[in-house]
Amino acid sequence: MSDVENTETLTCGVCRKTGSFTAPVSVILVFAPGMAKPYPLIPAEDYRVCGACDAIFTLVNRAVEAHPTTRSAGPWTRAIVVFSDGHGVDVKAKRQGQQVAMA
Repeated sequence: MSDVENTETLTCGVCRKTGSFTAPVSVILVFAPGMAKPYPLIPAEDYRVCGACDAIFTLVNRAVEAHPTTRSAGPWTRAIVVFSDGHGVDVKAKRQGQQVAMA
């Protein structure tokens, strides 16, 4: 890698802030009710996650939707995102409309 690649400024596609990004994602372990065990998703490209917003949810949602096994397993409930530096993040799904409305 050249020094130019290491000093590249990244801009978040969700919040549009620059800086504050993780190391590249190595694997995403996806948990869903329709799967007996977590399913590993290994990114084909160099994905980094913004630390200033909830971009990690966008990453997991897109990864789950892109793979037929996880897409057919139903809504994911949890994901463990592991980065190339060994750091990991436990992500619990946010679902809108989980509360029952009362009249």
